[in-house]
Amino acid sequence: LQRDTSNYPETNNVVELENLDWHTISPGEIFERLSTSKTRGLSAEQAQKNLSKYGKNVPSHPPTHYTKQIFGYFFKGFGSILLVGGILVFVSWKPLGEPAPAIANLALAIVLLAVFVIQAAFNAWQDWSSARVMASITTMLPDSCIILRDGVQATVLASDIVPGDILYIKAGNKLTADVRLIEVSSDVKFDRSILT
Repeated sequence: LQRDTSNYPETNNVVELENLDWHTISPGEIFERLSTSKTRGLSAEQAQKNLSKYGKNVPSHPPTHYTKQIFGYFFKGFGSILLVGGILVFVSWKPLGEPAPAIANLALAIVLLAVFVIQAAFNAWQDWSSARVMASITTMLPDSCIILRDGVQATVLASDIVPGDILYIKAGNKLTADVRLIEVSSDVKFDRSILT
């Protein structure tokens, strides 16, 4: 039984990831699915079709919801508790009736509200720092790569490679995209330290 998940993008992504089989099928089937060949690569016409179908080979930016993000800075974790505590202590500073105002309660309310604002600023700074680090990783991607098109090796911009392109990778190269290895030397190694 399959459900229509078109109204739920998160579910669509999960289903799409569950159905990935590029790592398990034979190279021959990959060539057939992507209309490519080990000896000729993609034709220029097929490469153009794939480019219009899949788009450029560049990382997509995640959607940003600024209102939700700013709200989260203030109210994630203990933020809401600090705010409620600060308001309650402020209200008890000058209670109704006979008792005189308690200055200690006013000071505590100010401290709680200050901590509320400081923790929100710290959360925002942490988020900004993380975003900067992630952006720096994208600058490490290579600018160009060697591929096989119409039976001829060509150097193209990394953003112009498409599914079905045959890439040539040698020692020291950075991978420009997700790849499936179809022919390798016996001493092939990968450095994944940037990810871990």
